[in-house]
Amino acid sequence: MVNPEYNVLKDWMFGKLNTLLEGLDPNPEYSTLKMSIGEPTLQIPNFVKDILESSYLEWGKYPPSIAITSYGNSIIQYIEKRFPGAKNIVELDKNIVPVPGTREPLHLIGLLAKNLKEGKTVSIVTNPFYHAWRAGSISSGSDIYWVNALPENNYFPDIFNIPENILRSSVIMYICSPSNPQGGVADIDYLTKAISLARKYNFILAIDECYCDIFRLNKPKPPGGLEAAAILGKNLDNLVVFNSLSKRSNISGMRAGFIAGDEKIIESYKLLVSNGASPVPIPVQRVAAALYDDDEHNFQACMHYDKNFEIAEKYLKPFDCNFKVPEGGFFLWLNVKDDEQATKILWNKFSVRVMPGSFMGREVNGLNPGKNYLRISLVDSREVIEETMKRISLFLKNHNDY
Repeated sequence: MVNPEYNVLKDWMFGKLNTLLEGLDPNPEYSTLKMSIGEPTLQIPNFVKDILESSYLEWGKYPPSIAITSYGNSIIQYIEKRFPGAKNIVELDKNIVPVPGTREPLHLIGLLAKNLKEGKTVSIVTNPFYHAWRAGSISSGSDIYWVNALPENNYFPDIFNIPENILRSSVIMYICSPSNPQGGVADIDYLTKAISLARKYNFILAIDECYCDIFRLNKPKPPGGLEAAAILGKNLDNLVVFNSLSKRSNISGMRAGFIAGDEKIIESYKLLVSNGASPVPIPVQRVAAALYDDDEHNFQACMHYDKNFEIAEKYLKPFDCNFKVPEGGFFLWLNVKDDEQATKILWNKFSVRVMPGSFMGREVNGLNPGKNYLRISLVDSREVIEETMKRISLFLKNHNDY
């Protein structure tokens, strides 16, 4: 009746977390703190409401599969400001299409990779992984070749030592910068080499950049795939980058962003959207245009996360947990002795809900790179983060076996 290949998606991290904590009650002496979901909590900019109200009648129109003029102009201007090296290689009509966030296109791009090569094919996926990368890999009709992202590589997969037979059979590769969940930032050399690899072996390189505008303000802005492509020449061959407003603008529920890349891939993606996917509604495009134009609210978000990591550092530095403020993103990737047991204790004793890192990864060659880490979302108010860190420091002090 249904394609059984997608049954593996039932084995996902939030379902595993629910099963792990089943039958365990939080400590009634504490309020419940849910730090397992990366959903921004900052206020949505006030101008969003005004734009939606003034665009009310446009909800009655079918949305186009391409960007309306104002949105297209805003995307181009954003790219020129954010990734100035890419200014001369990106054309709106050829290289860009609006998308409802990044999850859907990260999945659907796998369909465009299907049948790219003859015989048994492979999808190369960073491990730990985001579930949309796995869904896209399944849709590409390929076996997944997991590549571990380890601390010695700044939490990026060592894609340059993948066996040549795997590269030759690959149709798509998923990487993410800043890395999810660890917050490492790929340097421009890594990105240019990754693009060169995709071109040499003719596969699609999908770079998930949904955290590219959440970075530490005392660090350089993370470089992007478009800048790397500009260094290599005047085309975007084999490359697609994915950009979303969910994290940048605290507007996860609106589902807006864009993908940019290889003209042939973008042309095929537009056809896919026109015939069987989700165009971005016109009122949403108008809001998205204004959000990409405005940098102040994004700066305030980065300040907020910087202060939250300062709080985390204050409480965690005294402990032997290899604490390090990540270069990007808003997750704390905390090293513990047993991530599942630590998760259970934090919930049962301290009413703090976190995500075991092992639930985000797969065991490859005897190693799950997420094992013995906790993913803790630092999106809440300073007061909530302060309380969370107090409880985690109590856990580290009194339950150091975990």
